[in-house]
Amino acid sequence: MREWDSNDWKREWTFTPAPFALFVHTPLCGTCLAAKRMLAVATEIVPEVQVMSANINVMPDLAQTFQIESVPCLLMKRNDGSWMKQYRFPSVTELVEQLREERDKV
Repeated sequence: MREWDSNDWKREWTFTPAPFALFVHTPLCGTCLAAKRMLAVATEIVPEVQVMSANINVMPDLAQTFQIESVPCLLMKRNDGSWMKQYRFPSVTELVEQLREERDKV
């Protein structure tokens, strides 16, 4: 999972083809670390969905644009250009199902 910096997201987020997911986190958040590990496993199972990560501490514009209320947060770009926002990371199985759902909509 590649880390986006503040310049990357401004340049790439509108042009990135769906399905695409952006994992928003902070480096010192324990829940974020657990969610990142689960997401890493899920992306190994569903490699067709490109997943990036973003440290919200250095990207306040990202938080404002997507109205992110807390971290961890998973933003998923859909085929119609809309974004789904998720704050819950219950299991690897559920993440895999969500990634497959988005992948299969293409």
